[in-house]
Amino acid sequence: MKKILSLVLLMALTLTLLASCAPTDNTKITVGVMNGPTGMGMAKLMSDSGSDSELYAFETYSDPTVGVADLTSGKLNMLCLPTNTAATLATKKSDLLSVIAINTLGSLYLVTDEKNAVASFKELDGKTIYTSVAGSTTKPIVEYLLKKNNISANIVVEKDHDTLIAKVKSGGAPIAVLPEPKVTAGFMGSADYKVRLNLSTEWSKVSDTALTMGCIVVRNDFLADHKGAVDRFLNDYKASVDFIADEKNLEESASLIVSAGILPKLPVAKGALNNLKGSIVFIEGEEMELALREFYKAINQEVPNDGFFYEK
Repeated sequence: MKKILSLVLLMALTLTLLASCAPTDNTKITVGVMNGPTGMGMAKLMSDSGSDSELYAFETYSDPTVGVADLTSGKLNMLCLPTNTAATLATKKSDLLSVIAINTLGSLYLVTDEKNAVASFKELDGKTIYTSVAGSTTKPIVEYLLKKNNISANIVVEKDHDTLIAKVKSGGAPIAVLPEPKVTAGFMGSADYKVRLNLSTEWSKVSDTALTMGCIVVRNDFLADHKGAVDRFLNDYKASVDFIADEKNLEESASLIVSAGILPKLPVAKGALNNLKGSIVFIEGEEMELALREFYKAINQEVPNDGFFYEK
């Protein structure tokens, strides 16, 4: 019996040693990082990697369509994206990508001047709400909140955030929903316009799901050949997000975000980080899949096949 036990222990030790000696995949990964909240958690990793890293190369984008084109062409291995864009792309091209982590929860805010101030979502009944960027998650999120609150409002979608901000300031859009960091950048120093509602808070009042607005995806061909490198990245990325999301690191995090070209100015980065407390996250695996499935259901987004959700 002792011999058998010793043999079992020896085999277990051998397997452990073999696993620990498994080669690390140090393949270089090219990552697309969007300006704004979906890219903010990457700033520490970008800084730690430096410009001559053998493990990572980063490309920053202000336009998701350009990033998507580079992902589709193979220039990028990974890309930060709005969650609905990721699902739409995966549905159209079922073999192209998998989602590997959620990186941003709700980052939307309702802004008005004093004359149009509201204290609850129900006060928007019968009014016009201005949002921006056709195809983004903003409109379906607002529609969901209206439905859950049993109220009706007209929704007008402007072509981009800057156009909407200009319209707000000119008096043409009395009630607007905008994301960070555009809220901070667009209305910094203005006493006339204030955030009246945090849509994450409003969402939590009517839903058990998380307001999962941003994620990071990987090309499936790269994942198939370099799973070890993808898992290495996830560990490094989590450490980066944890640092950026820690309030104790606000000053350094803001500086890193600006240095990385994710946001333009230090005051904007600080303001955005303050407003986005709890929104810069790292959620992977089963928790990620459950959260995304429920969110897609809430906004009537077609859910890609099961292979869309990656788990280590």
